[in-house]
Amino acid sequence: MNATPGPLWLAPPQLPPWPVVWFGLEGCPEGGQAGRAIHLWGLAVDNGNGEPVPEAITADFDDPGGRRAWERFVARAGEILERCPDARWVHYSPDERTSVRACAAAYGAPAGLLERMEEAFFELLSRGVRRAVRLPLDSCSIRQVAGLASFRWRSPRPGPAGTIGQYQKARTSADPVERARILRVIADSNADDLLALRAVWRWMLEQGPREYCG
Repeated sequence: MNATPGPLWLAPPQLPPWPVVWFGLEGCPEGGQAGRAIHLWGLAVDNGNGEPVPEAITADFDDPGGRRAWERFVARAGEILERCPDARWVHYSPDERTSVRACAAAYGAPAGLLERMEEAFFELLSRGVRRAVRLPLDSCSIRQVAGLASFRWRSPRPGPAGTIGQYQKARTSADPVERARILRVIADSNADDLLALRAVWRWMLEQGPREYCG
C-alpha cells in the first residue's frame, strides 16, 4: 500500500485497446453446485464511445445448479466472440475466470469457446492496477479503487449476505412481485459493478503516466 496522500504511479497502464467486454458475476465462484452456483452473469460490450448497456443473465429458480443460465451465457458469449473477436473480457478478480472454468467442466461448452475466452480474459486488478500504481487505500477492492476514480454506486450492496443471500430469499419467496424486485436489485448492483470497472479503466488511462517514471 502507498502511505502517501495520493496514488503513486509506477508505470504507464498497460491496458488493451477498445472494444472491451466488462464482465462480472454474482454467486459462488466454484459454480456448478446446487445452492452454490452463479445466479447472475453480467456483461456489457463497450467500444469506448457512449455508455455501454449492461446485460444480466439470471439463473432460473427451479435450476439451483445454474445449468440453464450457463447455457444462455455461453450462447451470448459465443455471439460476442464472433462479432468482436479481438475484444478483451475485462473482469476485476480471478472469480470470473474460475467460474467459467468450473461451469465448463460441470456442464460443458462448445468446442473452442473456453480456449477463446481464456485468451480474451483480462484481470484488471492484477494486470492493470497492481502493475501500474500504488494506492492510498486500505484494500484494493473494486469498491475502494472505483471510489478513488470518483465512481459512486447507485445503492448499497444488497443485504447483509450480499447477492447470494438476496437470491436465496427470492428463490424461497412465493410472491412473484417480491421475486422480481429482488432480481432487479441484484441486476442493478451488478450493472454498477460493470460500470465501476469502466470508471477505473478510464481513470487509469486519464491519470496514469504516458511514459515510464524515473
